[in-house]
Amino acid sequence: MDDIVIVGGGIIGAATAYFLSKEGRKVKVIERDPTYKKASFPLSLGGFRRQFYQKENILLGKFAREFISQIPEILKTEKNPNPTASIVPNGYLLMFGPEHAEEQYRALENHRACDAGTKNIKGSELSNIFPYINNAGIETATYTDNKSEGWIDPFMFHGALKSKAIELGAEFIKGEVKSISEIKAKIIVSAAGCWTKELLNDIPVVPQKHTVFRVKCPKHIPEMPLTGDLTTGVYWRPEGKEYLAGSPISVFDAKDLEPAWNDFDELVWPALAKRIPAFEELKLTGGWAGYYDCNKLDNNAVVGKHPKYDNVYMASGFTGRGLMQAPGIGRALTELITTGSYQSIDISVFAVERVLKSNARPEPYVL
Repeated sequence: MDDIVIVGGGIIGAATAYFLSKEGRKVKVIERDPTYKKASFPLSLGGFRRQFYQKENILLGKFAREFISQIPEILKTEKNPNPTASIVPNGYLLMFGPEHAEEQYRALENHRACDAGTKNIKGSELSNIFPYINNAGIETATYTDNKSEGWIDPFMFHGALKSKAIELGAEFIKGEVKSISEIKAKIIVSAAGCWTKELLNDIPVVPQKHTVFRVKCPKHIPEMPLTGDLTTGVYWRPEGKEYLAGSPISVFDAKDLEPAWNDFDELVWPALAKRIPAFEELKLTGGWAGYYDCNKLDNNAVVGKHPKYDNVYMASGFTGRGLMQAPGIGRALTELITTGSYQSIDISVFAVERVLKSNARPEPYVL
């Protein structure tokens, strides 16, 4: 019988394998597609932030920054002595209209309680700091300028985690698990992401397709933060000499990952051009679509021991936040499995029981 088997070798599975292996546990990771072609993490914008509503999400975001800053030291291996995730610490800028302002002011109380380092300004003050932005319709905005937020290369981050886990003794194998009952192990961890319901059909986590566009503009602003306009739901950031922009329109039960190209002309481009006049000259150069492992109950993670099983734990439903929360979740699961409780960040609010009882705890700031 195996010690610990993790189903799913994406970013959550790899992070959990790393932390468990670091504690001396013998870990086997089963992944059905080692190319990760449809996995959520490589199709994301790679963002890491602490600007959330829920305190637990803020604290997980803070730990992510702490962890990735140490990648060159803690994830180095004999085969890769100089690992990196190519951090771009440009920060985040989130803009809110009058309809979301009060909620954001409440969120800022949680930011302060968690020492998130977030700055808050009136919409009318935006142009003083971000002169390229049109502040029409913006009531308030929050941002960071202390290198605490930004984005990384998802593949490099995952590769560094996986390589270190393997050096510590973890085994990654190709295989498909049709049922939890197939696995003979002391501990089973489901990190199946979008495909969680195939293993645990009482968990409301399903694939939610999102489209990201690649665009080019004559005016390039490399210092621009990852920006979310909550009045439209459109978000964007620089990427090399171009930009990436995400559509707020999502699709459940999508048959494929063909990008929703019509979203660009109908919604994304007009929203970008309204907010940043220079973007009127944008040219679409490409795009892709990827899945969020969406928790349809409340857009928050589902993490912990499954009460219907003696030895099954899970982590899923990150709704676009898996990459940035992976270090904190991997550490938390390891604490729970090895000590019986959370030691660092108490994420018991994400427990499986809450979704089984439909006790929603919404996270409104989903990009």
